[in-house]
Amino acid sequence: MKRGRLAAPVAVAMLTVLAPGGVRAFPDYLGTRGLAMGGAGRADARGDEGPLVNPAGMSLARVYTVEGGYQYVDRGLGHVVHTSAVDSTSGFNLAGGLFYSYRTGSPSGGGHLIGHEPGLALSFPFGEHLLVGISGKYLRVSGGPVEADGRSSHSGFTADAGVIFRAGSMLTVGVAGYNLRDLSTVQAPVGVGYGIAFTPTADLVIAVDGVHDFTTTDPNRGVTTTVGGGAEYVFQRRVVFRAGGGRDGGSEHGYLSGGLAGISELGAVDFGFRQDVTGNQKLTFIAVGLRLFVPQP
Repeated sequence: MKRGRLAAPVAVAMLTVLAPGGVRAFPDYLGTRGLAMGGAGRADARGDEGPLVNPAGMSLARVYTVEGGYQYVDRGLGHVVHTSAVDSTSGFNLAGGLFYSYRTGSPSGGGHLIGHEPGLALSFPFGEHLLVGISGKYLRVSGGPVEADGRSSHSGFTADAGVIFRAGSMLTVGVAGYNLRDLSTVQAPVGVGYGIAFTPTADLVIAVDGVHDFTTTDPNRGVTTTVGGGAEYVFQRRVVFRAGGGRDGGSEHGYLSGGLAGISELGAVDFGFRQDVTGNQKLTFIAVGLRLFVPQP
């Protein structure tokens, strides 16, 4: 996966992750790469990663991606099906992405949670150094535990927004705000994430991120902070090695992660995992993905 030279990934299936404490409408849905790199990537969120963690990242490289997948985490936290199409090859430099996620699970608080999240993301580069993006989405969740407002069902429109600053040829810094319109559910916590990515060569990325989950609709939780980091190395443009780790502020678990990807000119197969190594009721995450690269005209 040469940085900036992937013509366009199209994905059809993927196993990724889900756990309490992540600042996403579907918590911790980061994609296979983000999972394997310890949850990092907000400063290097290319392709499908843009709508997931920082919409500004769609303008980092000229790629056209269509992805779909399935996500699972043990201990009843359930399954997610995710599909997306991201195109940053426009002659106007405007990148756009469509996405949809479906979630089902049986969280420890009771009930059987079902959620839907369709959305649209856009990004644009202002010069060579500043990228700006926004993601609008509709969330509907029902059947989960009763929350602080006395309801177990919530729906409405909200948005994410992000910026990425290219500090040089090898360094990028990213910041993103999540669920900027509070939907009164912990399934869509208001939060902010930030990260830094160092790319010393075209085949190596090192990234570190932090995420603050403000959970403004649940005063009993207060602010939680997740910190993670990882690295990605592309060998001979055919095999990608990823590894990372961090601490989940929501579950207070420390974790390790890793993954592999096999790449050809037509597509790629990705695998990732995260394993909690500290804390009670340790969670295991597994992710596998399939992508097809679509050549640029």
